[in-house]
Amino acid sequence: MALPVWTSCVRRPFLGPGQLRVGFQRHLPRRITRSFASEAEKSLVQQSPRDIATRAACLQLVLARWGMEMALKMGHGDEETKQTAMDNINQAASDPMVIDALTPKEMTLMTKPNGEWNRDDLHFLGHWESLGVLLWVLSRQSTIPSYYELFARPALFNSTGILPNSLQTIHTFVNRCEATYEPRPPHDVQEAVSQCEAWYWRAYAQHLLRTREQLGLDETATESLRPSPTMASQEEVRKLPRAFTKFLRNLPTAIGQASNLAEQQGLITRAVDHDFGVETSALYGNIEEPRQNIPLNDDGSLLEPPVTWVPYGAVDDHGLVVLQDIARHRMLAFSWLARTVESFDADMTELRSINPVNSLWAPYPDASADSGDS
Repeated sequence: MALPVWTSCVRRPFLGPGQLRVGFQRHLPRRITRSFASEAEKSLVQQSPRDIATRAACLQLVLARWGMEMALKMGHGDEETKQTAMDNINQAASDPMVIDALTPKEMTLMTKPNGEWNRDDLHFLGHWESLGVLLWVLSRQSTIPSYYELFARPALFNSTGILPNSLQTIHTFVNRCEATYEPRPPHDVQEAVSQCEAWYWRAYAQHLLRTREQLGLDETATESLRPSPTMASQEEVRKLPRAFTKFLRNLPTAIGQASNLAEQQGLITRAVDHDFGVETSALYGNIEEPRQNIPLNDDGSLLEPPVTWVPYGAVDDHGLVVLQDIARHRMLAFSWLARTVESFDADMTELRSINPVNSLWAPYPDASADSGDS
């Protein structure tokens, strides 16, 4: 069967009965033989230090606004204090340098009246992970956490020195980053991008597994899903390219082989049950700050939860959303840094491969893909 690369094999996902529009691209395993020396020497960071720092400052301001919107909705803190903080954030966002760098979507969010963000707007919180990648490139963060662990939010904010009530701190941060910037070694960036692409691919594969169930191609699907109105009819399934349905049937095997490869290449810490291994205490340890509820040892120190590894596919729905958000938002940041996307408003479900040497396999069209062979 065909082994995947770390990018999506299907350009348009399953959209439900009557909307089965699937563009299919095949990939065969092909061991790389040509030299990538010139490509390996080229930095994957194509943005200037000043532009990176300015983009990070914009993200921090929008995330600060996100935090206050959450506080308003949850009723936390003094109302007057929250309104003052919100006004300071909005004033900082009106600085000409910031206005020029905000994306259209970010500008829309920042110009909404205080307290008027809706549920979709609040999904901007995923950009904490994008901010973390930018600050890592600027050497304001020493490491990028595993792809089942969130960046520590206070550490991100504190590393910039930006205070929304002081416009000068924004300019100081940008100017200092530009003056002191030292590029990370290309190998380190390539390694970070390869790891990101692997987890981005795995998140997309999870979506395809769901599509596989909806198409009735998974014999192990839960009974509760089988009668679902999202299930495709047999007639709709028959209209799909046979190569695509064959790919979906064999997807679990492809995930297992990709997991072994990722472990060999050091892109994941370990494979578990032929899947990407996820360390659950790290995954859930930063979500909604649950560490306040962790019991203490006799000496007063935190009682750390035991390390438990599970396969990616065994993670619950909430955890899968977190894993997907981590991979997508970090991948978006790397894509912008490499100039494979022009804006942070880019569609995070359609990000293409960045690193030319990220896998032992390269895209190669299968001549029999449309032959109808199954």
